[in-house]
Amino acid sequence: MIDALLHVQPLNTPTELSIPLRHLNLTARIWGPEDAPPVIACHGWLDNAASFDHIAPLLPDCRLLALDLPGHGLSDHRPPGTAYHFLDMVSELFEVADHFGWERFSLLGHSMGAALATITAGTIPERISQLLLIEGLGPLAKPAEEAADILRESNELWQAFPNKRMPQYVSENVAVAARMNVNDMAESSVRALVQRNLCPQGERFTWRTDPRLKVHSRVYLTEAQVCAFLANLRMPTLLITGKHSALREWLDLIHSRIALVPTLEHVELNGGHHLHLDHPEPVAEALRQFLFRHPFISEHSLHLS
Repeated sequence: MIDALLHVQPLNTPTELSIPLRHLNLTARIWGPEDAPPVIACHGWLDNAASFDHIAPLLPDCRLLALDLPGHGLSDHRPPGTAYHFLDMVSELFEVADHFGWERFSLLGHSMGAALATITAGTIPERISQLLLIEGLGPLAKPAEEAADILRESNELWQAFPNKRMPQYVSENVAVAARMNVNDMAESSVRALVQRNLCPQGERFTWRTDPRLKVHSRVYLTEAQVCAFLANLRMPTLLITGKHSALREWLDLIHSRIALVPTLEHVELNGGHHLHLDHPEPVAEALRQFLFRHPFISEHSLHLS
């Protein structure tokens, strides 16, 4: 079912894949035995599939597919004239699962990827066996009365977009330093993301990331809409947050959302927003314990029960 194998690595390293969807190609790294329970992993905004490089080898009982989401990493950019909204990726995740023949699968998401995983699981919950979230439970919501201002700001950014130029760097090390200036992450974590996202441009380097990703969304869900998706979650759900993450500024909101998901377990670990990259061992241990308590349920098992 895999249409293109870019190259095959030993068992303890991933295989690189190209996944053809109807309107674009996604790239991915896949880890683990072919007969293991499938997990689709979604990275955060402006990250890429390497977001899971440190944790995937610690989850050997999973068939973990770490995607480059559209416009990120080595995946295709959206066609000219189109914008990005994470809701568009919901149908694309199901298309990826259908490509591999996975009627039921689990979702693992970090940050924006956790928001995407939450909404995807709330859309067709019967297809999701387990929901594994790192530093995110649903997307950022905005009040309905701010809709006009949000659309206006997005439109202004869109009109100015053709004049924007991507930054250039003389070396990988300079690009790593630039990324470290805006993220509180270990150098090894930053380097993993940067190496997958750098594109040679003459004697210099720039980002592969589609710059349109920096244009603000035109429309946001309201909190009431987000809560409707959360209330639809009925699969075992794990939320992992970092004790030193900026997400703690929204603790009241997070706790109110947690209360809507009776199947959710919340674990707080040492680390910041990218704790799965900086401190993969305790995060992987929390995931393994959760998966042991809530084993994968296939479609076949559902029919037998």
